Amino acid sequence: MKIGILCENYFPTLGGEQEHILNLRRHLESPRDGSPPVDVRIIAPLAAHGTWHGPEDDAHVLRPARSVRIHGYGSASEATLTPRAFRALRSLFARERFDLLHIHAPCDLGLPSWALCTFKGPIVGTIHSYFTHTPVRRLVAPWYRYVMRRMTRVIAVSEAARDTIARYADFECTIIGNGVDSETFASGRPIRRFSDGMKNILSVARLEARNGIDIVIAAFSLLARERSDLRLLLAGEGPSRPDYEAQVARLPESVRSRVEFLGAVWRDRADLFASAHCFALGARKASFSILLLEALAAGLPVAAIPGEGTESAGSHWALTKMARSFKPEDFADALRRALVPPSAAFLMRARETAQAHDWSQIVPRIRQVYDTALGAAHPAASVCS
Repeated sequence: MKIGILCENYFPTLGGEQEHILNLRRHLESPRDGSPPVDVRIIAPLAAHGTWHGPEDDAHVLRPARSVRIHGYGSASEATLTPRAFRALRSLFARERFDLLHIHAPCDLGLPSWALCTFKGPIVGTIHSYFTHTPVRRLVAPWYRYVMRRMTRVIAVSEAARDTIARYADFECTIIGNGVDSETFASGRPIRRFSDGMKNILSVARLEARNGIDIVIAAFSLLARERSDLRLLLAGEGPSRPDYEAQVARLPESVRSRVEFLGAVWRDRADLFASAHCFALGARKASFSILLLEALAAGLPVAAIPGEGTESAGSHWALTKMARSFKPEDFADALRRALVPPSAAFLMRARETAQAHDWSQIVPRIRQVYDTALGAAHPAASVCS
């Protein structure tokens, strides 16, 4: 079987969708359950970047056109808007002859739009995001309905992600959460420079408004006045980093000196989790949270805020120390609870939860969706070419 995995958001930009796609490819090509390997190509735009994050491209990553960066709703995304992408995709599909196309975030404008117009085989779409309803969304509801009609089969990473589009379109959907390499995160080793007796509160996130880093910093500043043994590690990059650095610069020196911006952390993330005593998850909206799953795989207690979507973003959210509100003092209280050494019962539940989402469990379920799509009597057909 040969499939194309198409997306607007892939490395060198950062995010959970990018990591999901990378690891899905890896486990499709090298399955652990004895099933035959899948021939995979990733189709993504050539994104403008200052620093390359993530793995370098190989011959199986295809970049048919250049994207632009779009900012809105507290986040940022790529959009490949040039009509040249349509012609490039048509040539690419003719050359590669995929059995199936898997589009991640199929409602995104750009490469997914052009692919819907030109691909002539079965299409599986995965819905990744949660967003708030606004009146503007009603205006684009016909687009959501069109996209869902073009899907042969639909996957959503959670009920929250599914319901985001189900407000505007009727479709059948299979819920398959994101995957995690549970053994990798369970076997991380503490980094020496962070093993100095301090208690490390860790945040890993793209540095943008959606992820609530401002709340994490404000809550830490309250706790740090009470306890001199606390340190905040902020891993990640993003457009709001200057704002957060300015927020930290306004703190008293005794607090400011215990906040470290680590930048993007790629290969050493399991060791970073192993160096922490709790994880701070400040996401204002959530559709699933791979980072929460990674923290649980590492046996790390997690403090979270009650962001939109968290109530239906997966059963793993039940293991968090949830703040009562978005207020820094309430999140500080959640961090206090998360800093208590975890019980044996919590560690067992956390690692069982992570194991249930291990890629060895997730990939066979996705392959079942592929098989069903390939066997569909009426696969999606091109309407623009």
